[in-house]
Amino acid sequence: MTEFIIISILVILFVGFLYWAYLPDYSRNPKEFWRTIIGMPIGMLLGGLGYSTLSDKIKKWATDKKKKNVK
Repeated sequence: MTEFIIISILVILFVGFLYWAYLPDYSRNPKEFWRTIIGMPIGMLLGGLGYSTLSDKIKKWATDKKKKNVK
């Protein structure tokens, strides 16, 4: 019974955090929001596993940033 209560509290805190952290992004642009939610965790996971080039490609897709030549 106590495990259920602890897990319920953790789930409520996690959902509250997602709501608080990602609501401004969602209100700005809902299409980009879903790309960020899906792409950034996958990119971070791949970067942690040592696939840095694939991680960079996925992060670039998720944030839709194009490289600019800075001189």
